[in-house]
Amino acid sequence: MFRRNRPDWYFAKNPLTLLVSCLLSQGSYAKDPQYEAPPLDEVVISVSGYEQKILDTAASVNVVTSSQIHNGQAEDNLSEPLNRVPGIFALNRQNYAQDLQISSRGFGANSTFGTRGIKIYVDNIPGTVADGQGQISHIDLPSTERIEVMRGPFSVLYGNSSGGVISVFTEDGGPNQQIQPYFEVGSYSQRKVGLKASGLYKNTNYLLDIGDFHTNGYRVHSAADRFNANSKLKFKVGGDTTITFIANNVNLTAQDPLGLTSTQLAANPKQAGNNAISQNTRKSVLQTQTGATIEMRLDQANQLIFTPYYGQRHVTQFLAATSNGVIDLKRNFYGMDSKWIHKSQMLEMPFTVVGGIDMNENDDHRQTYQNNGGVQGSLGQNYRMSAKNFDQYVHLDWRLLERLSLNVGGRNSQTTLSSISNSPALNNTSSGSHVYQALTNMVSLQYYLTELSNVYVSYGSSFDTPTLNQVTYNSNFDGSNFGLSAATTKQVEFGFKSKVSKSAQVNVAIFNANTTNDIVVGASSFGRTAFTNAPKTNRQGMELGAQFKLPYQLEMNLAYTWLSATVKEAYSYTYQATGVPRTTNVVLSGNRIPGVPNQGLFSELLWVKPNKSMEAALEARVNGSMAVNDINSPSMATGYAVMNVRGVLRQEITGGWSFSQFFRINNILDRSYVGSVIVNQANSQFYEAAPTRNWMIGAKASYQFK
Repeated sequence: MFRRNRPDWYFAKNPLTLLVSCLLSQGSYAKDPQYEAPPLDEVVISVSGYEQKILDTAASVNVVTSSQIHNGQAEDNLSEPLNRVPGIFALNRQNYAQDLQISSRGFGANSTFGTRGIKIYVDNIPGTVADGQGQISHIDLPSTERIEVMRGPFSVLYGNSSGGVISVFTEDGGPNQQIQPYFEVGSYSQRKVGLKASGLYKNTNYLLDIGDFHTNGYRVHSAADRFNANSKLKFKVGGDTTITFIANNVNLTAQDPLGLTSTQLAANPKQAGNNAISQNTRKSVLQTQTGATIEMRLDQANQLIFTPYYGQRHVTQFLAATSNGVIDLKRNFYGMDSKWIHKSQMLEMPFTVVGGIDMNENDDHRQTYQNNGGVQGSLGQNYRMSAKNFDQYVHLDWRLLERLSLNVGGRNSQTTLSSISNSPALNNTSSGSHVYQALTNMVSLQYYLTELSNVYVSYGSSFDTPTLNQVTYNSNFDGSNFGLSAATTKQVEFGFKSKVSKSAQVNVAIFNANTTNDIVVGASSFGRTAFTNAPKTNRQGMELGAQFKLPYQLEMNLAYTWLSATVKEAYSYTYQATGVPRTTNVVLSGNRIPGVPNQGLFSELLWVKPNKSMEAALEARVNGSMAVNDINSPSMATGYAVMNVRGVLRQEITGGWSFSQFFRINNILDRSYVGSVIVNQANSQFYEAAPTRNWMIGAKASYQFK
């Protein structure tokens, strides 16, 4: 292992080490011996499938801690914690009928439904189904303990994704039994009430959280109601087996205000889009999911982990279109990951191997109906679809020398998509099947400049299959699109991580990803979308994360992203809308990939009173411009900068009670801006306005039983 008793002169032999250390030491503004746990000391499992410190990983990985998730935060949307992660753009649509627009290094921004190109996990149980489409509505932030976010080549170890991995972990209960009621109120009649109970009972660690949320929404026709429940049970069977049960439920109903044209945006950004009210566009979701993690330690060197799960999801969505304007989707999804972890030594150096088998399946029953002014009409389409994957993977982590580590991994993936139409006489039916198979791999080298600084280089090849939604229509909208190819990506990353002192740390990553057969819009017609393959696209950029401990109990956090996501070889697509004839457009080489800001910055200045009874923070968030469609016309959605302020008060009361209160004022400078865009919207309703100045207050109480 790396020897931590080396004298300083030992590391100074390397001129690069000395130069880097001297430059970064200028960022150390204070030496506070109480600052003992900066994020580089955090332990993560998302990179290699087993516990290791962030500093010891040759990957871009960040942890959003419990305090960052909860303190002074609304805890309503995953965009809140993800905003502080470099490389990630989590754009809040202000529309609970549509998912957050989450992209990682430019992957996933053009997803029309759910999260694409990013693997989602909640307590090791996938939120991404077999075809690669992910859902986040069941993530319960009030009971979340931490979130791990990984980008880059290591994501190939997780199969059908190129952008990265988002892993959410629920709190453990205990050691004391406690209950915690909470509430919040805010602008636009927003309110949330909930109750969390946790503790340890007869060697069983438990947590239960239920919460009810309502908002009238910033825009007309954007009201939403959501009920979340999340539970966790953890106990040991014998001395070497730990079992964790997870169950969660979400029940959501939300109006859909749709997007706005540039004219509508300028006239009134709060209005609803065309036909939103007349067609009563809306969405309802009911999902229940259960799963378990079974950890068996066979001996000091070997461990087995099994994660079976099962879930059901029912979505009903009313679109602005009349024909096939109501979608009714019922989904069963299930699977299991079986993993073996072996830790030993090779040539007297640490050696870890992780191998496993991953199986997932989702079976869909999809029906469409007429939307007669917001009322469900006659049946249109009726078909059953399924996606299955069967993957095998292995990953080796070997410390070759005291200063040098090697990681090598590979995954054999097979994904089968199929569809059978039950209404062959109807137009636009979808039948067929296709098997996508790929052998992906990654390799990285990590070199320790000092015991607290290292550099690494990583390479990975990955692939993304189409989703079931993307193979529904061909470009003529008269059949299925199972000829659509999987996208393949080759990416390389250079990184540097340094814990400069107890007061400062920096991590930097530079990356380049070339994609062949990227899955993009091929045709758009009256609200329906068909997909095609773009010959070549590229995503390259730089990520910077830094944390500083300053004088006077101040802390600063920075996350900056520069991103260039562009088309590298021209292709064409067609569109047709009301009053617009069928038109063919050419997407030129050099065009920006839509829905991706070209840069982003999150900065935070935090003050915490030494006894933790009070804290206050000023947040600044900057996003660059975004293209709204593939042809980059009309003009871009302009960039913006907003500032938020928050504060927290805490009181400890005798008798087991404690209390806390918080406030937030978002967009304190009252800016008007476009927070997200609907990519390639056929009627040019691209723009989704973000709220001007708004506020929120809330409180929590906690009682510990003796």
